[in-house]
Amino acid sequence: MSDNSIHFILKDQLKKYRSLFLKHFRPEYFPAGSMFNMNGYPASHPYFLLSGTVYVYTTGISGSERLIGTHEQNTIFNLDSFRQGTEAAVTTRAQTDVSVLPFTMRDLDSLFLEKPDLCRDLLLYTADVLRLMCYDATEQSIHSVRIRLINFFLLYIKDRDTPVVPLSQERLAAAINASRVQVARVCSDLKKEGLIQSGRRQIIIPSREAIAQSIRPGRVRS
Repeated sequence: MSDNSIHFILKDQLKKYRSLFLKHFRPEYFPAGSMFNMNGYPASHPYFLLSGTVYVYTTGISGSERLIGTHEQNTIFNLDSFRQGTEAAVTTRAQTDVSVLPFTMRDLDSLFLEKPDLCRDLLLYTADVLRLMCYDATEQSIHSVRIRLINFFLLYIKDRDTPVVPLSQERLAAAINASRVQVARVCSDLKKEGLIQSGRRQIIIPSREAIAQSIRPGRVRS
């Protein structure tokens, strides 16, 4: 959790290129619930996200979904659409109403010629996404639901100005690959220990330091 380059909420990494994309592409608007890519189906194309929130999921064999990342304004999502003619590796869905700029790889070639720095910054942004995916894979090797959940809380609130995690227990379970019953049990324990407060479809972290300290070596519970 000490690596500040890992972000669960991707936001504003490409803000400096917002005007460039707006100059070349026309905004499109989609309501909450709109699907952009679906795991296992032909990929559509990339989008520059102007406003709103897009969730990224993987889908298990049983059909269950697991939240693995969040896109907010001034980011590009559907990165697996860069390799056209292939199936999408993840599912992307609008969590809120969104405004986006669709583009193609050929469009991107033209933008690189106009703004060469975009090539470098897009590579760095792609590395941010890759680091999040690698982090997620590492987290799944941790057997303790408590540790996975606390690590998720810490990663989520790092990118917010508020200690609130606005996700239901069902969403939290999907994010850490656990059952809702397991998450409910851990949340109950954390609440008794004074490490979290719960509200309607949200968790509040009163002290980031205290909850982080609870999973340091020597204090970890299974």
